[in-house]
Amino acid sequence: MVNINVKIIVVSVLFSGLLLFPRISSADTSAPDHAFTNQDQSVRSNYLIFSTGYVRGELKGNEDLEIIPFSVRVGLDINNFAGIHGESSLQLGIEPFINTIIAPDRGIEAGINIGLRYLTPVADGVSVFGEISSGPAYFGIDTVEQGDAGFNFLSQFGAGLQVDLTRNMAFNTAYRFRHLSNAGISQPNSGINTNAIIAGFSFSY
Repeated sequence: MVNINVKIIVVSVLFSGLLLFPRISSADTSAPDHAFTNQDQSVRSNYLIFSTGYVRGELKGNEDLEIIPFSVRVGLDINNFAGIHGESSLQLGIEPFINTIIAPDRGIEAGINIGLRYLTPVADGVSVFGEISSGPAYFGIDTVEQGDAGFNFLSQFGAGLQVDLTRNMAFNTAYRFRHLSNAGISQPNSGINTNAIIAGFSFSY
């Protein structure tokens, strides 16, 4: 059931990306810049988020999995494309990451996630968001759950808070539930679930 759910998430996200690509590639980028949730173009690249934090989960054998994440998220505001009007914002995110595994062994987790984030204001300069994403990932240590280090998919969903610091900069923090597996491509494939707390700064342009 978990593997089926992961496949559905991966296919849905990739299919959404394929649908959006023609609009993204043909979008007019000549219009002036705007703040985070005040956009006037159908699709355009309008923010970068640099994030880090802490990831923890439990492996078989009562071993703790601990990871220090680092990612750069490129955001595309797609309000007009999705027919959304008002102060809320629907964003397509492309998020490459390279994370440092610090326990139970040293290694690297690296890949790229594609997903959606829906952000809505709740007070002056304060917004909340929900997000979901998935994509290919290299997991750099051997585990009972996934066998030898190698190719997997990392799927994530979560919620967070954005606080505007200036017109073009904001502080972001979020909780993410993460699921790592290879979607049944090879065995073993028990999957690894982890919880993440991330924080960082976003810059609109």
